[in-house]
Amino acid sequence: MEPMTSSNTVVLSSETAESPDYGSVAIPSKPPTEFTYHERRADLLQQIHDLGTPDAINQTEAADRYGVSQQQISKDLDRIGESVRERITDRDRRTLATDAVLRRAVKGLLAEGEYRKAAKTELDRAEWIREEHEAEEFARRLDRLERADDGGSK
Repeated sequence: MEPMTSSNTVVLSSETAESPDYGSVAIPSKPPTEFTYHERRADLLQQIHDLGTPDAINQTEAADRYGVSQQQISKDLDRIGESVRERITDRDRRTLATDAVLRRAVKGLLAEGEYRKAAKTELDRAEWIREEHEAEEFARRLDRLERADDGGSK
């Protein structure tokens, strides 16, 4: 399947377009062998975040923990990767997440009386906004050039 693109999103397959955000799935307190595949993948994603790399997951041990095959764990890791990639390549979501984190950082720093650090973070946010605006303008210009080129070559 060819990648589909729009100004904000790159979708690599029809499956990734519908991938859930495993980072937002609640991990239940029931035994891991009773997890749904969404819960298992959310738990695996949490482990990856805690360990810092998916390579630190022992697939055989994970399979035993969840009562599934090692091949299923491998498939789970692939699906988690697709889900994460979808969220990273979606410019709108990435922008929303970045803005939320920066705003929260400023709020937290102010609450802690770290005014200079809060000001620096807000200046960094302003620079990030400027860079995002410039990137969008560059993308619009490139789009116009590509359309003009397509029209001229026909």
